[in-house]
Amino acid sequence: MTPFDLWAAILKAPFSGDVQVNQEIQPRFWSSDLKGIPEIEDRIQTEVASFGKQLGKIIEALLVLSHEAGIKLDEIEKINAEVAEVKKNSKEAIRAEAVDALERLRKVDEGAWRQVIGGDRA
Repeated sequence: MTPFDLWAAILKAPFSGDVQVNQEIQPRFWSSDLKGIPEIEDRIQTEVASFGKQLGKIIEALLVLSHEAGIKLDEIEKINAEVAEVKKNSKEAIRAEAVDALERLRKVDEGAWRQVIGGDRA
C-alpha cells in the first residue's frame, strides 16, 4: 500500500472516475484550415444526419454498386461488417441495461413500474 492508495478513492485524475466521459466532436468555428461553413456543417450533423449515418449510406450504396459490377471491395465489406457487429452488441447492451433499470424500478416502486410497462394506465 502506498500513500497514494489512501487518497485514490477521494482524488481522481481527470477522466478517471466512474462517470462515463462523452466527447462531442464539432467543427472548429474559427479555424482557417476548416473546409465548408461551420454553421452549416453543425446543422447538418445535428438536424439531418451524423457523419456515421452519412458514411453508412455511402458505404451501403457503394457495396450495392460493387456487387452489381462484380467488384469485390474486401476492406469496405470488412468495415461494414464490423460496424454492424458494434451496432448489434450495443443494442444488446442497451437492452440489458433497460431490463436491469426496469427491475430496479419494480423493486422500489411497483406502481411506477406498471405504468412504464403499460400494465397500469394512470
